[in-house]
Amino acid sequence: MQIIDPARSCLHCGAPFGAMVCTECAGAKTDLDRCLAAAVFDGPVGRIVRAYKDGGERRLAAEIGRIMLGAAVRAQREAPGRYGGLLVRADAVVFVPATAAAFRRRGFDHMELIARHLSGRSDIPLLDALVKHGSSDQRELGRADRLAEALGAYEVVLPVRGKRILLIDDVITTGATMSAAASALKAAGASRVDGLAFARVWG
Repeated sequence: MQIIDPARSCLHCGAPFGAMVCTECAGAKTDLDRCLAAAVFDGPVGRIVRAYKDGGERRLAAEIGRIMLGAAVRAQREAPGRYGGLLVRADAVVFVPATAAAFRRRGFDHMELIARHLSGRSDIPLLDALVKHGSSDQRELGRADRLAEALGAYEVVLPVRGKRILLIDDVITTGATMSAAASALKAAGASRVDGLAFARVWG
């Protein structure tokens, strides 16, 4: 597993680009205040994600949550100028929800389970605040198509006004999903939205 150095990653999408905003994010608007990914989406990480999401290995939710939480704790400690307060100032953990089609196919919301473990370990309250409309699979789409698909896809169904949100997802491919979910949360009054993911696709 290739761990991403929090001192040398894009603050907007978590990519291991260096201590600056990556070229993709430099020309894009996002409502994420900052974003952290624990590891690069490589062979071992890909196998973990596939086994968990599509192989029915629900026990992996606890391990993925542990790795994500560990990355956030490390980032606060090793890169406080960039990620200080990522956990300790968060009012709620909000997860990016699965589509209805994915929920039916898997029989569970993979991010909800991870969120429950992360929330329990960190003592940050879990807020099931987002609903995803639409059922398309974005895995084969590029950044522009993902952005277009994601716009307006998320609805906030619980009060978030004034809250500092830790938004979590499993894999960041282009950042479009996280950005769209953050936009919905900010539009509903969230004062801050920080992103945390298990893995970032890169290279």
